Amino acid sequence: MVIKTLVVALSSVLLAGCVTVGPNYTAPVEAPVTLQGSAAPVYSTESPVATWWAQFDDPVLEELVHRALADNLDLRVSVSRVRQARAVFVESRLDQAPHVTAGGSYDRRKQPDALAGGERVFSETYQLGFDAGWELDLFGRQRRAAEAARADLDAEWANLADAQVLVAAEVARNYFELRGTQKRIAVAEQTLGNLRDTQKLTETRWNLGAGSELDVQSSRARLKAIEADIPLLEVAQTQSRHRLAVLLGLRPDALDSVLAPREVPAFAKALPLGDTRELLRQRADVRVAERRLAAATARIGVATADLFPRLSLTGFVGFLGGDASGLVNGNNKAWSLTPSLSWAAFDFGTVRARLKASKAEADGVAAQYEQAVLLALEDTENALTRYAKQQARLAIVAEQAQAARRAETLAQIRYREGSEDFLTLLDAQRTQLSADDALAAAEAEVNVSVVGVYKALGGWGQAAQPTIALAN
Repeated sequence: MVIKTLVVALSSVLLAGCVTVGPNYTAPVEAPVTLQGSAAPVYSTESPVATWWAQFDDPVLEELVHRALADNLDLRVSVSRVRQARAVFVESRLDQAPHVTAGGSYDRRKQPDALAGGERVFSETYQLGFDAGWELDLFGRQRRAAEAARADLDAEWANLADAQVLVAAEVARNYFELRGTQKRIAVAEQTLGNLRDTQKLTETRWNLGAGSELDVQSSRARLKAIEADIPLLEVAQTQSRHRLAVLLGLRPDALDSVLAPREVPAFAKALPLGDTRELLRQRADVRVAERRLAAATARIGVATADLFPRLSLTGFVGFLGGDASGLVNGNNKAWSLTPSLSWAAFDFGTVRARLKASKAEADGVAAQYEQAVLLALEDTENALTRYAKQQARLAIVAEQAQAARRAETLAQIRYREGSEDFLTLLDAQRTQLSADDALAAAEAEVNVSVVGVYKALGGWGQAAQPTIALAN
């Protein structure tokens, strides 16, 4: 009857007096985004597919991205953080329920007994049963803690999505930089072949008395200058290969055979953007900042609840006796119920200091959220502008390269005919190499700019792609 009375009384207190202190979180409402850069004619309002890299029609790139999303080590780290946050959330939810543990103990002692006139008495006590403890969440401290843990878990999920976007973008960016470097090497080697022919021609003309040693040495100097540039390009090529291998969780030299030189044209279609008004919902980093703000707000409630009393119940149900052989019988049944109340009655200064710290932290996280929004808008506008300008530059560089090739051909003909000096031919060849090299670099920059646009747009649902499995 005593237990039933206490249970009924405590239940009444819970039903009548449970409140959740602290501010209730409301997510910031952001106005639809209007991106000025999206109005450029190089963009369309069609929605891109989630696997945006498939638009390049490059099977090697698709394979690399899918392998990276499955094996990248940074993603494994992000997955482990999701698991950790999920475990913390489950633990915080379980803290709201009673904790019951099974246990047994044995106590053997000899000590003075007042009832026996101070005579030393020997005793043995055996205990076997269940201990229970429960903090009644009268003011929502544990509920706010669970709320914060839930928001932290959501933030880690968003971090994982952001990591997927970054990994796919890094793979694509390094891939296009590699292809651009390989094309620049091919241009340099082709130019070397032309310069060697010119070198032979100048030597022949000199031997026949129609040229000069100046022509021969100038041609040789130009030839060696191009030869000296190629090793630097080969270093850049090797570094890109190694970076791609590491992004896929492989040793640096594992992809050398896969990444043999391959022609990759510049993206030449209108780039689909879809509806950019919901940009901030697409950006995982903005979602991370918003969830961190929710967690910080909930922790204000945790700190506020410390201003109020805490009511806890501890109890025991089991057997208690002095003989192990007959411990488990009806005569040795035992139970106890101990309610306790704690309150920081003379320590409010410490509690209020922690509360002020929680509020200050939430203010800082709110500022971080606003900063994340601004950075997302800046990043996207810059990416859109960069792609549009890179496309415009590519058209100009292509015309320049075409004109330079024509000029070199004419200079070659006129030099062979003797109507132009060698310095005119040398300058035309120098201009052609510079233009062809700039064209190869510009084509790679256009493709890298496409990657930048989709990275800025949050990957367009890319997180739905297969990734490292989350184990239970």
